[in-house]
Amino acid sequence: MNMLLVNDVYELSGHRYRILWGEPKTIYWIDIDAENALPQQVERTVLVEHLANEEMRWIDDPFELFILNPTKQSQWGKDIQKKAWEMVGPYVTNEPAIYERGSRGKMIQAMVVKHETTKALVYRKLREYWQRGKSPHALYPDTTNKGSPNKPKAITDKKRGRPRKVALGTGTNITTEIEKIFRTVIKVYYLTKDENTVRFVYRRALFLLGFDSTKKNNEEQLAEAPTYEQFYYFLQKEVTETEKIKKRLGEIIYQKDYRPVLGSSTAGAMGPGSLYQIDATIGDLYLIDEETRSVIVGRPVIYIVIDVFSRMITGVHVGLEGPSWVSAMFALANTMFDKVRYCASYGITINHDEWPVIGKPEAILGDKGELIGKAVEVLSEALFINVQNTPSFRADWKGIVEQQFRTLQADFKPYVEGYVTNTIVKKRGGSDYRLDAELTLRDITRIIINCVIIYNTTHAMEYYDPDRDIPTNLPLIPLALWNWGIQNRTGKLRGVNEELAAVNLMPHKEVSVSELGLNLFGCYYSAAIAVKEGWFERIKGQSMRVLVAYDPHCTDTIYFRPDGKYDKFIPFELTERSRAFRGLTFWDVWRIQAEQSKTGARSKLTKLKGELTRDKKIEEIVEEARSKNNDMSHLPKSQRTANIRENKKNEIDIHRARNGLMPPLSKPEKLPVKKDNVVYLSGEKPQDYSVPNMLDIIYGDDDGN
Repeated sequence: MNMLLVNDVYELSGHRYRILWGEPKTIYWIDIDAENALPQQVERTVLVEHLANEEMRWIDDPFELFILNPTKQSQWGKDIQKKAWEMVGPYVTNEPAIYERGSRGKMIQAMVVKHETTKALVYRKLREYWQRGKSPHALYPDTTNKGSPNKPKAITDKKRGRPRKVALGTGTNITTEIEKIFRTVIKVYYLTKDENTVRFVYRRALFLLGFDSTKKNNEEQLAEAPTYEQFYYFLQKEVTETEKIKKRLGEIIYQKDYRPVLGSSTAGAMGPGSLYQIDATIGDLYLIDEETRSVIVGRPVIYIVIDVFSRMITGVHVGLEGPSWVSAMFALANTMFDKVRYCASYGITINHDEWPVIGKPEAILGDKGELIGKAVEVLSEALFINVQNTPSFRADWKGIVEQQFRTLQADFKPYVEGYVTNTIVKKRGGSDYRLDAELTLRDITRIIINCVIIYNTTHAMEYYDPDRDIPTNLPLIPLALWNWGIQNRTGKLRGVNEELAAVNLMPHKEVSVSELGLNLFGCYYSAAIAVKEGWFERIKGQSMRVLVAYDPHCTDTIYFRPDGKYDKFIPFELTERSRAFRGLTFWDVWRIQAEQSKTGARSKLTKLKGELTRDKKIEEIVEEARSKNNDMSHLPKSQRTANIRENKKNEIDIHRARNGLMPPLSKPEKLPVKKDNVVYLSGEKPQDYSVPNMLDIIYGDDDGN
């Protein structure tokens, strides 16, 4: 089922088009390759017919790589992007008016007057925004094939920069030695809560560089010192604004007054996928383990993601881990992926129309618990999802999703044992409700999924406040509102590559590379491409770190992110060296490593005890030997050291006589010989030709032979 989603790219008759906006009958799109392209209006039925006849096909977004990697941007480019967004940003959201020629012309004229620019520049920025993916990052100047990014200029004897006209001297280039001094004074004097001024820190740097104001001709010496401007430039390049605020003002002040707001708070959602809310709660019942179904394992943590416009529950996750990004990751992934396959994994059969939520939203509202940190930066910049956080102690900002927790748990409360009550003991003489636990994690997950499906498809919302354009005969049921919004509102739901989205949702970490492989938490990984390119051979003598994503629930595979980018990944498998961790979770790895550390600590004590025992035994043997030795101090040294070789030979003979390889064997008892009663015809006994008794030969007879 192709939904012709916003931002999807299609190829038709050799041209590539991006969908900009859509409604039930009409779609606006733009040729992403034409230099003078403008939005074009096309009937939805025409596009559907092209798709049905296979004349038009969906293709990968050619600008995805450009938009996915905004991490390495210069301030110059950011300033250009910011200025362009300030110009076009207030107007591009006025859809579909911005796509219509007449109203667009008035908006462009307003931009020209307000920002004192030209129509040509406004048109160019609008095309960049539309053609590259309707993201503010699209306005960043494309410098892919320009300059030498991140490469410092070579230091020569010639002074870089503009020659001085007024100031004394010629100045000096900033060498690696000077940079070390700069970093030291910045760390010691600037990135502290003392809030020292930049000029004070600069003067400390000059002092460490050896510039002494008490010496004669100090002005001529200072003329060749690094300037304040050079130091300030280095400071701006070395220290980010975020780091500066956190170090100088503290983390609490940063979070309260300076933290970035990646999305804007809106009074309402325009349509399905416009804004999701996510939150977690601890389930009000106790569970038992899957294997024995007898061990109490605690209470589940339930994550719910809900669409604000329709109140549709778009994703759910039930686990035992506490609220964290790892758990939230599964809930967010569930919102984007196919629900038919997800329900089937729990033995529940549904069709697509019962839970038709696939794709990523425009924004997500959560709290500061999970939706902060590096993982959320990946979510925002790799998947283009605006992340909004509620202030501390303001759970009411997520009132929609908070209410659903009460609704869902009230549905299954009457049917299960082990449900949490206000007191542990129900009544005097009663039983502990925790002992009544009877459901496993899989059981409660199946119950939650069924509750969600029934809620989405049948729950009539008595207090839902509909907009004016929502028909009065439309049932105020989440599924009905969702379907109506997709058809009649500006649908904000966007398609997603499931594998890439799953990897981008995983926790990311920089790991070291050694001759043993990629080292993540003590587990080693390798891949054919790494072996082929000689990663592990070249690493000797140098330090190398790479960015990987990992699924905490499985140690078998991690995902290398080439060049630290979010648009692709390469799986790395666990090596044989780490085979003991195969099939485990990373929680298992951390637990095993902690136990091994404890065992190692105990082994060290055992080893130390053995060494002390050994030393004592050696000392006792030496003391005993000394007590047995004769006093030879009266003999001359020459006499004692003479004939050592002959003495050694005699001692060897004595030891050979005393010691053998085999322990001494006891002599076997000789049995008495029985006389026979045979009467020989010849009158004498014939000669005996039987096998002799070898024991008599070895040990001798009774006569001592």
